[in-house]
Amino acid sequence: MLVQNMHPKWRADTYFIPMPDGVYLRGNSSRLFLKGKSLFALLERLVPMLDGSVSIEELTDGLDTAKKRMITNLLEKLLAHDFLTDTSQDQPHTLRSSKLESVALDIAFLAARKPSAASRFERFCRQPLLLIGSGASCIALIKASIQCGVKKIDVLITPEGAVGADARQMMLDFSAENAPEQTVRFLATPSWNEESAVRDTIQAYDALLHVSERPMLARALLLNRLCLEQRKTFMQAVVVDDRAWLGPLVSPEAQNCWECAWRRLQANLSYFSSQPSHYEFEDQPLAVPHHLLTAAGSTMLANRLIFTLFQSVTQSGSPEIAARLSTFDLATFEGESHTFLPHPHCLACQQPAVPGVSQFLQQMQSLQNREPTDPEALLENIGGCVDKRLGIFTAFEYSDFAQAPLAVYQVHSSNPLPRQISSEPFSVVALSTQAKDACVQAAQKACARYAASMVDRRRLLSSAAVPQQSSCPTITSDQLLEISSLPVVEEEMWIWALDLRTQQAVLMSARYVFLAPDRKDRGCAAGMSWEEAICQALLDWCNYLTLEQVRDTQRAYPQVDLAQVSLTPEGAYLHRLLQTIGEQITVYDVTGTLRVPTFATCSGEQVIAYSTHCDVAQALSMGLMGAVQHYQATQFQQPDYALEPVPDFPAHLRGTHVSVPHASLPDAWPARREWLLAQLWANGFRAFALPLDHDTALARVLPFIVRVLVGKRDVKRGE
Repeated sequence: MLVQNMHPKWRADTYFIPMPDGVYLRGNSSRLFLKGKSLFALLERLVPMLDGSVSIEELTDGLDTAKKRMITNLLEKLLAHDFLTDTSQDQPHTLRSSKLESVALDIAFLAARKPSAASRFERFCRQPLLLIGSGASCIALIKASIQCGVKKIDVLITPEGAVGADARQMMLDFSAENAPEQTVRFLATPSWNEESAVRDTIQAYDALLHVSERPMLARALLLNRLCLEQRKTFMQAVVVDDRAWLGPLVSPEAQNCWECAWRRLQANLSYFSSQPSHYEFEDQPLAVPHHLLTAAGSTMLANRLIFTLFQSVTQSGSPEIAARLSTFDLATFEGESHTFLPHPHCLACQQPAVPGVSQFLQQMQSLQNREPTDPEALLENIGGCVDKRLGIFTAFEYSDFAQAPLAVYQVHSSNPLPRQISSEPFSVVALSTQAKDACVQAAQKACARYAASMVDRRRLLSSAAVPQQSSCPTITSDQLLEISSLPVVEEEMWIWALDLRTQQAVLMSARYVFLAPDRKDRGCAAGMSWEEAICQALLDWCNYLTLEQVRDTQRAYPQVDLAQVSLTPEGAYLHRLLQTIGEQITVYDVTGTLRVPTFATCSGEQVIAYSTHCDVAQALSMGLMGAVQHYQATQFQQPDYALEPVPDFPAHLRGTHVSVPHASLPDAWPARREWLLAQLWANGFRAFALPLDHDTALARVLPFIVRVLVGKRDVKRGE
């Protein structure tokens, strides 16, 4: 909205060109086309007067009403598209004319992006700045800070690399010659092993920049944490092997954390580094600076650091870009910027609390009442979890695989376990007749597999705390079926779970809840709703329990008449496809005492898959999908998505009589859950559920990830 006392100023980064029927304007962040053949000539006359020295009232003085309205409307459009600024709103500054002339380029850079350019520049220059580092990179950083106009520069020389007396004097002389109003001081360096001394040293500064030519990662970790605690603006560059890593910018306004970024990087090291030990949170002062770190590389590091700080203080840059961890190759100077999410193991910015029983029950109630996730929203949001260096997932791929007859998606995951536990990242694959469905299923499988291994010990209860929860029952390992332990939870730690039948909280050992990434234990599932996730996990258990009965039985199971049985549209398509390609498919109904429809799908003599679902047609479709997947992986020699071996289905169990199975079971997920729980209870089992949400960043993307454990119940006489 224009006001008459506004002083419009044309942004220096804006240009305009004539078009056949109007004029085209483009600036740093906006573009606009205005119709009117006379507009170009008007702007040519008007722009020189838009220098901020006159108000709109003065600019339009003497014009008739129509022309005044035309000029006012034009200026309003230009202001709305950020082609003008209002100098009457500029903040005051104390820069002299001579200083303004010497920093004219800096002022022009700011003026093209923000109002009050001179005031912003002065604010940057006046902030007390502490530089930390050694070697040529530190010297380059001092020089860059002087050239940017910072008035008070203090320097801590770190002990792993020297900055000789000659170099120090050269910097002092450079400052005196080029900017006598600026000061450079070399301070006594505190002991980096004494946290309190380091904290006291940095307390007086608004901003800190740290550059290290060696992997001094314990120091980097300490500085990040202290700057977060004291709400300092902080950025650092660290050289590891043949790469330099810069950022992210830590500041009171930005929710960024270097430790989170580095932990995400550590989780993906096996994809790109042959020396993962160089990336540990340890100082390596004896490491030799890489020979590829030249004077040009040191200057680039220094300029990137000081320029990012300049943009942050003056609010002239993109916060999203400053929040990234950037890297560049010392040999080629090729760079990349990587986004990241907060890491649950971060000690600097993540302080989770152990939930009490009431908080846990509230959380479970909230999950049950939460709106389902939309598949489109899931695919959009999962993109924020993908980055080849720092992502929870490093890639969603399909190009390496045949995409017919089934679409194939593969997801590569980071390593969810701490570095001290030997483990490798993993990949999951999903196939479907539709590419979008394959992508959604791959995302769900990857999320569930990752979340099943991600445990934050700070969210677990110690054995000492368990007696304080005496009103809550504890579930021991001998009460559970088929459990394995995760080595990350060495001693006895406990976690809340929900008895799905009674809706009461129980405590169980955490070591039996979380899985190593190389294990594919049962009862882990993700869904678009909490009820769906629970049902998928229960169906996984029903499949296992039914196969246990198949293993112990001697009776032959009937064949399914695929020509007569009711199939889903997808199942019918898959059946026709298998007939067309000549696959000899036989399906047997192996449903057991649980009464949950379960089928064995065989290709010739080989059993391909056992599929279980509440819906007969859906269970059959799952088996037929497995048969097509087996054919496609074999035909195109792509073992990455070959089916895993399943228990044998011996010949004496394959009956010759034919049946047409049908079941009248619930369609809605909540009703299915109740029915499945009733079937388990009737067969002597009870189920416990807990959300796999220790990586809160992933839980915001897909909150419905669950681990269900099943145990035997006490059967009373007469039941």
